[in-house]
Amino acid sequence: MNLKQVGLALHNYHSAYRAMPMGCGGTSSGSADEPTLGNANRLSPLVGLTPFFEQQPLWEKIANPLRANGKVFPAMGPVPWFDPKVYTPWNERPKVLVCPADPTAKDFPTVASYTINYGDAVMNVGASPLEEMPPYGRTPGALRGMFGYQMVFRFRDVLDGLSNTLLMSESRIGGIRVAKEVSGLIERPAVCLDAHEDDQTKYWPEGRGACWADGSLLSMGVQTILPPNSRSATSEKGELEGVISASSLHGEGAHVLMADGAVRFASSSIDVGDQESPSVAEGHLDKGKTLPPGSKSPYGVWGAMGTRAARDRFDSNELSEPVRTFTEEELAEFAKFELETWHAAKGTGKIQARQVDLTDKGVLVLMSEQGGIRRLALSRFSSQDAYRAVQTHRQRKLEEAKLLVEHLSTQLELLEDKQFETFVREWVVLGDGQQGDDPAAIAMTAAMIGSQRGALITVYDQLLGVTSTATPEVLGKLQEALVTGKGLTRGFQWAFLGGRWKLVFDARANQRGGRQPVQFMRAMEAARDPFGAR
Repeated sequence: MNLKQVGLALHNYHSAYRAMPMGCGGTSSGSADEPTLGNANRLSPLVGLTPFFEQQPLWEKIANPLRANGKVFPAMGPVPWFDPKVYTPWNERPKVLVCPADPTAKDFPTVASYTINYGDAVMNVGASPLEEMPPYGRTPGALRGMFGYQMVFRFRDVLDGLSNTLLMSESRIGGIRVAKEVSGLIERPAVCLDAHEDDQTKYWPEGRGACWADGSLLSMGVQTILPPNSRSATSEKGELEGVISASSLHGEGAHVLMADGAVRFASSSIDVGDQESPSVAEGHLDKGKTLPPGSKSPYGVWGAMGTRAARDRFDSNELSEPVRTFTEEELAEFAKFELETWHAAKGTGKIQARQVDLTDKGVLVLMSEQGGIRRLALSRFSSQDAYRAVQTHRQRKLEEAKLLVEHLSTQLELLEDKQFETFVREWVVLGDGQQGDDPAAIAMTAAMIGSQRGALITVYDQLLGVTSTATPEVLGKLQEALVTGKGLTRGFQWAFLGGRWKLVFDARANQRGGRQPVQFMRAMEAARDPFGAR
């Protein structure tokens, strides 16, 4: 999962510099009137993380003066909203910053899928300390998250516990409407919801974001006030102040990255406390209309996740394991499914979508006509559509079981006959998703397969024994085990590519000249990965 890789980069950055990157930082030169002189202290933490994403060439472009398209740009670049076709580094968004399940990424090539935690307060959280006070200057008492404008925080500053504190969250790249010039957000953040129901409300023309390199609240921030997939709005102060909600294409929630490196799933129904409560603020507002600095979050578990030092605690069971995301190959296969009409259980609402999956918790996974993935409770659909979904799911699982048995049986026969090179050519895929075609590499990989022949045959025998009699529910768990390398697979992993279940070997390792199986890599990575074994 890409969000986990971003978390690993943040931990490595903190290990190197003993601090987190600024939410907004950079060089003070540059402005709307003179955008090429510098970045106006608007660079997001993602810019400083580029070397930790294995994007050293991109970092070198940004960190040094650059001549491009007839202009000379200073080190650390111009303002992040500068034309990315002219200052090309802003147009080179690292792939790790994009959720694989977001089909709008190609339409917004400079916007990231992941946003930084600005806390659970509203007042001036995105403001510059250089701006006039009051009312636009920074208010330290309201900076309760892990990031802030020209603010540096460290893990030692987290009094709420790393596992209780949010670092980043998902945010949909396209299709997010953000209301503007909304009054009263500090005293009652839920007024954001009212604004979206008002026909007179104005909206930001580009929605949430402009550039992955821009650390402003509107472009890169998220606040734990309204639940995931709620509305967003800014106040009369523009992008310096607002209520920006987490969002995703998962429908019922969003993935979040905690400060301990764990990726969890926050439901849209997560406890959000008193949505009518004013937020924490300080200074010029009338007494009694806001909460004083240091207060515990009034916004329940979700609000507590956004604070680093309010000594908020919550039950970790409020968060669930990450939901599965899909590869481009899988999305292409899903697009071949029949487009069907789905009717709401109540009312006359209906949507056009393809059925992707039905989870054992009764969540229907659908793909829209545009390619977006939505997860909705089966109970939200009419009884006829729910029955159809169950039958479709069972039929597909039976077909998948038949195909899986066929593929595993063929692979087992090749292993038993010691046809290792044929096995590699037809049934092995490298960890980066590419089939090896170098004869020497095939021979070395075949030798590695041969050395693991006994263990592999045992695994294949056990898998075939289970698959041949598996119910659709058991088959779903078995397929998950194949992909993750857990349970019966004993660390070996498979991937479904090009209509075939293939054994995966990791292309990153090359010890003693040969490809290393994934189970060897897992032990090596567990020793250096602060998040533990995958």
